[in-house]
Amino acid sequence: MKPLASDASFLIDLDRGTLVEATFHLPFGFAVPDLLYERELREHGGPDFVRVGLRVEELDGDGVALALGYLRKRRSLSLPDRFALALAKANAWTLRSGDRELRELAEE
Repeated sequence: MKPLASDASFLIDLDRGTLVEATFHLPFGFAVPDLLYERELREHGGPDFVRVGLRVEELDGDGVALALGYLRKRRSLSLPDRFALALAKANAWTLRSGDRELRELAEE
């Protein structure tokens, strides 16, 4: 089963809506890049997300290059968001995002 790649805003929205436990019982998993986890989730509920099943994945060199390449397309996106998109693209996973601009770039 392929996990869904996620940005931090999606997971934070789940937490705000008290939907984390229910969502992580669905028949698919969620993954974030390690850079996003370290910068945006570790101190904001990250261990709880990992406890319920969040996977923290490392991008290889090609994945990092892909993430950095998104800088040319959308300078306003954060580095963690670009890493989330690169994780999804590199693994042919669906991206879940609460960020309109990130979703638009993913659709391109």
